[in-house]
Amino acid sequence: MGKYYKKMSITEDGEVVEEKVIAFYNPFKEGRGYNFKYKSIFIKSYLDIPLPDVFTDAEIGKIFRLSRHIYSDSNLLARRSNNEIVPLTKQEIQEIIGLHRTKFNPFWKKVLKHRIIKPIKYCDAEYFCFNPIYFNSTTYLPLHLYLAFQDELKAHLPEWVVNKYLDMQEKIEKKKQVIN
Repeated sequence: MGKYYKKMSITEDGEVVEEKVIAFYNPFKEGRGYNFKYKSIFIKSYLDIPLPDVFTDAEIGKIFRLSRHIYSDSNLLARRSNNEIVPLTKQEIQEIIGLHRTKFNPFWKKVLKHRIIKPIKYCDAEYFCFNPIYFNSTTYLPLHLYLAFQDELKAHLPEWVVNKYLDMQEKIEKKKQVIN
């Protein structure tokens, strides 16, 4: 039997207005097992969308290693420093991948050319962002990610979703015009 708690809303006079019985989350479910690391950060990749064939197995391994450095649910290559989120530099990315500069530059150009990663401007800084088609750390696709990779995403999203994103973008641009 699970554990429960009672949540009550009362007035200043002590009169009970609302009463709810809520179950505590139990990470173990009978017949399914334990929800391993249910509060952990995760990265999704999709089995039906492979990386382009131009990449060797070694390069794919380096891309996967780099995907482990996506910050939280942003799809950005970043890290925490002094309680701030800062973008990873090309030098840091090179160190993570473990390639010498002469081998890193052709690899990096290839990754950018095939739009696995793209430099984007976000919060007044330049970040390197993973294409959510290949690696995704978000549950919902935020507008900045859609805008950065809209050409690639259009083939994978229904038309009504694309129209919603365009409406969101239009609303934001109108707000900016009103402010300026």
